[in-house]
Amino acid sequence: MRKHLIPMAIGLSFCTFLQAQVMGNYAEQKKQSNEYQQVQSNANLNAQYRSIPRSAKLQDDNSIEITINTMSNQRASSYTAVFTMLQVAKTADETNTLLNNRLNNFLNDLKNLGILETDVYVDMVNFLPKYEYDVSKKMFSKKTLTEIPKGFELQKNIHIRYTKPSILDQIVTAAAKQEIYDIVKVDYFIKDQQQVYQELRTLSFDYLKDIKESYAKMGIKLDSAYTITAENAWVAYPTNRYESYQAFSTQSLDASEKNNSVVQPADKPTLRFYNAVAANDYDIVVNPEILEPAVQFSYNLAVRFKMPEAKPKVKTEVKKEFILVTPTGEVKSLKIE
Repeated sequence: MRKHLIPMAIGLSFCTFLQAQVMGNYAEQKKQSNEYQQVQSNANLNAQYRSIPRSAKLQDDNSIEITINTMSNQRASSYTAVFTMLQVAKTADETNTLLNNRLNNFLNDLKNLGILETDVYVDMVNFLPKYEYDVSKKMFSKKTLTEIPKGFELQKNIHIRYTKPSILDQIVTAAAKQEIYDIVKVDYFIKDQQQVYQELRTLSFDYLKDIKESYAKMGIKLDSAYTITAENAWVAYPTNRYESYQAFSTQSLDASEKNNSVVQPADKPTLRFYNAVAANDYDIVVNPEILEPAVQFSYNLAVRFKMPEAKPKVKTEVKKEFILVTPTGEVKSLKIE
């Protein structure tokens, strides 16, 4: 597993057109939206779209605090796609038969794709009667609405586990042949999550060791300080990292055009994309180059070194004493102010 440190330098834009292409439509839309809402100042607006280094903070209690953030981008070891199928018919038997025929054809197509029976689970969700209103009108009375049985509705979910992301297109095609169009979600799974967290913890403490050695070269011995540590870990799955946006440019109208015209806006499609957790605030990133949606594990280590209080310098007083030795060998102490 390769380990890389992420450089934090960001290149300047070469021109307005090139910047827009690199930035992308989603960022441009966010910028226009914030401008429409009239942000407080241009400085706040620039802070949202440019990477500004965080300033170092000095502690006031004679301590040194170090925070280390590490992240690991991991490709999922398996995936589970959930499809839902719905069948409506007049009788319970007809509803069940029609749905099972479609379901069996779908399961046979999955076998032809190499998906094992043990990797498919059919979940019975609900089987409900449906009603409609019968309207009857009587003489000298209001019309009466009476609910009468109309048919039955049957819903089942199909959970499909697979290991190659590319096979999902074939699964969707097989589902569409049986009029199954609703893919509910896709879950991502990692086999050895604990091993990933252990690697991040080891990398963080090794990085801390390097920092302590750098401080020692400056004469600050952190090993002799009172130490308090705290750690935290979390994970971001791709399912929760998809965002939606609309990419379009709207023509502005002046007051006269708005008053004298009927504006009929076109339907703008809502698009979705995978927005990975950015590596801005991470000191170490394992597998930093993400091509496909990944499971992103994060680990945070905070260490506070309580340094010993500086002892005040003790002023040494030197007392001078003068001694006189007489010719007869007698020693006398002289007091000299």
